[in-house]
Amino acid sequence: MLADGKHNESLLPVSDPGHGPESSLPISLQVAEFPLPPAMPDAVLLLRLLLSSHIADLHAITEVIRNDVGLTVQLLYLAARERQGRASSVLNIGDVVVQIGLEQLKNLATGSKLNPLHPQNSVPQGREQFWMHARLTARIAEELAGETTPANREAAYVAGLLRHVGALPDLLGWEMPGWATGSLGEVGYRMARAWQLPTVLVDVIRGDDKACTSQKAHSLLRLVNMADERAARWESTGTPMRSAWAWS
Repeated sequence: MLADGKHNESLLPVSDPGHGPESSLPISLQVAEFPLPPAMPDAVLLLRLLLSSHIADLHAITEVIRNDVGLTVQLLYLAARERQGRASSVLNIGDVVVQIGLEQLKNLATGSKLNPLHPQNSVPQGREQFWMHARLTARIAEELAGETTPANREAAYVAGLLRHVGALPDLLGWEMPGWATGSLGEVGYRMARAWQLPTVLVDVIRGDDKACTSQKAHSLLRLVNMADERAARWESTGTPMRSAWAWS
C-alpha cells in the first residue's frame, strides 16, 4: 500500500499463479524447501525507485530493507548464497547491503515476492499487526541494546524484527501441513535454517534459551524477549508509536 492508501502493484513483478510459489523468482532467490517471506508492496516499490537512481543512497536503501521483515530475510538469504552457505555472524543490514553490491540488490528488488493483499486462509489485520509488532519489537530491542551493549544495537534490531517468523505460515495461509507440527519457535527454527540465516539469529528465532549455541545468542534472546514483552504492553494500551519509530 502506498502513502495515499492506493495499491500500485502493477509496477512490480507478479508471480505466475500457474506455477510453484517461487517459480517467478531469479535462481538466487529460490528456496527448495521453504519459500522466502514476502515483502510489503510499498517497501519493494520504494526500494526499486532508490535503486533506479544514478547515485545509490545506501543509507536509504538500508532503512527500507531493515523496516520490512520479508526484505530483511531475503537480503540475508542472498548474502548466504553469495557465501555459498558458509555461516556468518553479520547482523548489520548496512554492512550486508555493501557486501552484496548493487547488482544483487537490484536482483532482490525485482525478484521479491509481494505480501498478498488477501492471502488464502489468512486475516489481513493479522498480517498488518505482525509487521507492526515486529518493527516495534526491533526498535525497542535496539534501544535496550543501546543502554547496555551499544555494539550490539543492530544485531538486537534484526533479532527483534525476526523473532516470531515462525508465525508466518499461518498468517500468510501457506498450505504446508508438515509445518504445523511443533511450536512456532520450532517452525521458525526450521525456516531460519533453510534460509541459511546467521546461527545466532537462528537461536533467537527458535526461542529456547536452553538450546542456544552461544552465550551471545542466549543474551540476545533474553534482550529480544524483553523487547517483545514491552512491545505487547505498549500495543495493549493503544498508545501510538513515537514518530521516530514509525514506518515512513
